[in-house]
Amino acid sequence: MVIFPIIAGLAFHYFVRGRFKGLDKAMPVISMAGIALIIVVITAAGRDSLIKVGGLLVLATLLHNTAGYFLGYWAGRLFSFPERDCRTIALEVGMQNAGMASGLALTMGKLATVGLAPAVFGPLMNTTGSSLASWWHNRLPEEPVPAAEAAVAPGR
Repeated sequence: MVIFPIIAGLAFHYFVRGRFKGLDKAMPVISMAGIALIIVVITAAGRDSLIKVGGLLVLATLLHNTAGYFLGYWAGRLFSFPERDCRTIALEVGMQNAGMASGLALTMGKLATVGLAPAVFGPLMNTTGSSLASWWHNRLPEEPVPAAEAAVAPGR
């Protein structure tokens, strides 16, 4: 479930990338379309369950997601990590793998019920994660940048 897509991506990168410009541009679109199709199938299969628990499910996934950001960030602060590391930990903890959860629900044969949580969580996680990253991008930490990074990004 996880290994095959990684191997396929590495094989594409090694053997195909750069040889066909149109394909290089199309792959991100194909990937997004595939993810959207999976979410549509899960949502359609669980329509009745989603109507019953949809609002509560959205609230629960939002709380789970924001708790991940909050606890990840403050766990880093608790251990006196630099601000940049705390932000990274927050994003890593808050953004979990909804695709894997969908695959597990499919494997268990419970796509219409168990699959609804990752179908709601995936888009929500991407929206909140992107929003948090954008917000932090405009508020750079006031810590000194290590010399190696300063050489790579002199405009900081």
